[in-house]
Amino acid sequence: MISAKKGLLVGFLAYGIIVGVLSIWWWGISDNVFLPNIPGMLLGDLVYNLSIKYLGNPYSSQAHYTIPWILRIPPVYIPVSVIFWGLLGVVIQKAYSGASK
Repeated sequence: MISAKKGLLVGFLAYGIIVGVLSIWWWGISDNVFLPNIPGMLLGDLVYNLSIKYLGNPYSSQAHYTIPWILRIPPVYIPVSVIFWGLLGVVIQKAYSGASK
C-alpha cells in the first residue's frame, strides 16, 4: 500500500511513464505534439537538439545517428517525461506535505 506521503509522487511518476510511452506512439502516427505531454515532448526535443550539439556531430548528414539511442527522437520522450513529471510530483508533494502540517 502506498502511503499518503508518497501518493502524489508515485502518481506523477506513473503519469510520466504512461504519457512518455504514449508520446512515442503518437509521434509515429501524427505530426502534432501529444497534448497530455506537451512539456515532456518539448523538453525531449530540446534534449535531442542539445545532444546532437554537444555529444554528437552536428555537421554530419546523419547527425541523428551520432548520439546514443536513448537520446534520439522518439525514445528520448520517455526519460524526459519521467524526469519532468517526477520532479513536478516532488514539488507538489513537498508543498502538500508542508501545507498539511
